[in-house]
Amino acid sequence: MIFNRIPWDTALFGFPFYELKCSEISAGILAQHLPAWLTEISKQDKCLVVASLPPADIERAKIIARNAFYPVETLVEINLPLARFKPLIENRFDHLRMFPAEANDLPALISIAKSSFETDRFHLDKSLPAEKADLRYARWIEDGFKSGDHIFVLRDDKLNRIAGFVLAREIKPGVYDMSLAALDKNYHNTGAGLILYQAMLVASKERGCKLAVAWISINNLNSLKAAERLGFTVQQAINKFHWLHDKKYNQL
Repeated sequence: MIFNRIPWDTALFGFPFYELKCSEISAGILAQHLPAWLTEISKQDKCLVVASLPPADIERAKIIARNAFYPVETLVEINLPLARFKPLIENRFDHLRMFPAEANDLPALISIAKSSFETDRFHLDKSLPAEKADLRYARWIEDGFKSGDHIFVLRDDKLNRIAGFVLAREIKPGVYDMSLAALDKNYHNTGAGLILYQAMLVASKERGCKLAVAWISINNLNSLKAAERLGFTVQQAINKFHWLHDKKYNQL
């Protein structure tokens, strides 16, 4: 199958989401058959297809652009071997401390997740409802609790509130993927983002993590700057494209 259905986004948004596996087939076959494949799935009232390509794959990017795919996001993969990690800030933010999440933290984390994301492709693509994009991240942290993922909570001892969180998945022994991180909006542009990442790295190292990895949008400059200061380096990048069919809109 050239298309994989994406079940979680399909269920959330209420119409089919697909992944186009364009990197797995030759450019010639993609150019020859993509129009027919898109025509076939266009028999539905509404659907969205996402494609992922490395920035250097200009040939396939041209092919999907000719078929009405549009760019929505560029992600970079970063990593940091924790053997070389050294905390940058020791005393300035003593009131912000990291703890393992507890069940009674979940409502606050859901609230932060629903209101903190703006630079991802689901929010940037204005053809998708913003409230559904918000809910996607709320469900992500909720599912993380159910799955037993590592969730670290940054608490503000002065205000007795949660300032942010990081959800980390152990994708290989000793390798943690920081798959979701967010700060309460009241802490944006305060330096708390750097503390969030730093405290997460300290907590992860204590739990046996050897390598921390993450994917971050290039639109999220504050997170990228914080990660760079802590010693993360870029490993690769990927461009994301959307193709949206909406029969109701097309008939207007």
